[in-house]
Amino acid sequence: MGQSSSTSSHIKGDDLASSFGKFFKDFKIESQILSQETITLIKTHLKEGDLQKAASAISDALRDIDNAPLNIAVTGEPGTGKSSFINALRGMEHDEEGAAPTGLPQMYLKKMKFCEYDVFIIISFTRFKISDMHLAAAIKKMKKNFYFVRTKVDNDLYNIKMSKPSTFNKDEVLQGIRNDCVTQLQNANMSDTQVFLISSLDLFSYDFQSLETTLLKKLPAYKCHIFMQYLPNVTEAAIDQKRDSVRQKVWLEAIKAGATATIPFMGLIGDKDVEKLGETLTLYRSYFGLDDASLETMAKDLNVSMEKLKANLKSPHLLTVEKEDESLGKKLLRYVEKFCSVSGGLIATGLYFRKIFYLQNYFLETVASDAKREKCLR
Repeated sequence: MGQSSSTSSHIKGDDLASSFGKFFKDFKIESQILSQETITLIKTHLKEGDLQKAASAISDALRDIDNAPLNIAVTGEPGTGKSSFINALRGMEHDEEGAAPTGLPQMYLKKMKFCEYDVFIIISFTRFKISDMHLAAAIKKMKKNFYFVRTKVDNDLYNIKMSKPSTFNKDEVLQGIRNDCVTQLQNANMSDTQVFLISSLDLFSYDFQSLETTLLKKLPAYKCHIFMQYLPNVTEAAIDQKRDSVRQKVWLEAIKAGATATIPFMGLIGDKDVEKLGETLTLYRSYFGLDDASLETMAKDLNVSMEKLKANLKSPHLLTVEKEDESLGKKLLRYVEKFCSVSGGLIATGLYFRKIFYLQNYFLETVASDAKREKCLR
């Protein structure tokens, strides 16, 4: 009988490890917040049925994710658009509190501490300078990632269109700018370096989204989460990336809690839990630019009232249940049923998940859907 019990426990461990691996395997590389080594370690502990070690490994991963310093160096000659680029990368308006000031000085080699930076972005709005190439060469020797960014391409397009309206061809002009940048880099023995054409005022066009994706792929996985939270919601794909990043973190916290939980899943939600859920919902709304301050700015831009804008969104009302609405409990059960049908539910049934984690995922899905709905309103 003892052998049968051991076999049963081993099968359960295999199921948990398989379910965990499948959950994280389904995310694109630019959305992943765990390295493959960390995923393999946690899977090994789950497979062995050692939930305490699995929880410890998850705690270490969460600590790295929460405390990861992320330093991106943006350098270029004065007037190249460094501040505008930084604000665009952070999803901030130029006049917003906390936005980068204009006129940031050139960063010189002797002042830079290479070891403190994860990636370098070298900016120009005409031709890349000798100083840019010297900086790139030094960065390359340090085996750090760096990219060239050609800014203000919208200005180039406008000027050429005004001067040669009859022969203007947008695609040909952009290709000409790109070819010129590539030639400059080849002449400086930098032919293997990527160059991105962008406009900090038009994030939907040109190479801005490609640059974001490249940065996310090259950064260490545990640093991607903090970077992704500040990226602008340029496209639905960008919103999905941000949602997937938060979803992984929520689920890691759920597995950690479930591994040591003594309270069954269907336990009651107390007042402290409701307070925590409110804080979580506020945090998610801020991640996706749907907090009250952002909505007020949006309402002014759209020339509509705050009440009318909120009426088109679901997330501001999640903790306010009207009489005719479906109760939060029923919404939760429906969401759990949907999640388990998609994921197989092995993690959920194998460990004691607290109800609050399902609610956090439900909130996350709702806020992400609102972010996509907000894009349609603009």
